[in-house]
Amino acid sequence: MNRSDMLSSIHADRIAVKQAILARHPGWQRPKPQTWRSVRDIAFDWVTVFASVWVMHRVGWATTPIVLVVIGNRQRALGNLLHEASHGNLSPNRRTNDYLARLFLAPPLLNSLRLYRDLHARHHAWLGDAQRDPDLLPSITRDGDRWYDVYVRYLTQFSVFRGSLIGHFANIDLTNYQRLGIVAWWLTTILSLAAINLHFAILLVVLWLGSRATAFHAITTFREMTDHYGLERGSIFGFTREIPDHGLASTLLHPHHNGYHLTHHLFPTIPYHQLPNLHKQLTQLDEFADRAEICTAYLVGAPSSVSRWGANHG
Repeated sequence: MNRSDMLSSIHADRIAVKQAILARHPGWQRPKPQTWRSVRDIAFDWVTVFASVWVMHRVGWATTPIVLVVIGNRQRALGNLLHEASHGNLSPNRRTNDYLARLFLAPPLLNSLRLYRDLHARHHAWLGDAQRDPDLLPSITRDGDRWYDVYVRYLTQFSVFRGSLIGHFANIDLTNYQRLGIVAWWLTTILSLAAINLHFAILLVVLWLGSRATAFHAITTFREMTDHYGLERGSIFGFTREIPDHGLASTLLHPHHNGYHLTHHLFPTIPYHQLPNLHKQLTQLDEFADRAEICTAYLVGAPSSVSRWGANHG
């Protein structure tokens, strides 16, 4: 499929589903972001991070494994909220949306909101394009591979690990001004905490980077692969998985309803807290239900989120 046909197919998928939902629900309107929900979720994620550091500070290094997992999971959660901010989905007020992202989300994750927004817009516009989709994971599957072989291969790629560890500092498009802004955020935060408790401030930095190098990297790599890896490029439906919330695994791997990726690509400006409800409405439409790749499990069952990662679709 050439580039023009791919773009036409992407637009056609969005239009067809929107027309179908309007035909079923003539009064349907796009749900708007709710600022209070975003503030609540950001606060919960940060309170969890600081509580985890405090546990390590009080109890000691024996808590390291669980603390790294908890912080890495909340880093992924904050990253998902940054993703929402790039679409303007944290608040109906764009200034408030960007303020929340620039103060609580982008810099701590070593990212620039502007660069993130630009890269992610290209991902949506050129989904699956080998030259223009910055999020495309090229196939590295070999004969005889199982899903975990491919996962470990991506997990141990230096470029993927570097991105998890240092964020946009690995991207040549990050400007010096953006780089300075991230550094300034960290200096301000650490010096402020150090003035209160130096040991806590040092521990926060160590655990933050340690989590990015371990749990965050493992979760993010898996999550990125579940979005599109192994699927057929050329359309939103053919190239995107939908993983509805199902218990603790979703909380670990797709916090803040991030598994509803197909619904998100069809309706990018629907806020994250509305995706489960919209998904339920879409499953009642033949235009969605007949074409959607809906994964009811992560590892076991058909279809699972790892289906088609391996050489034998497993």
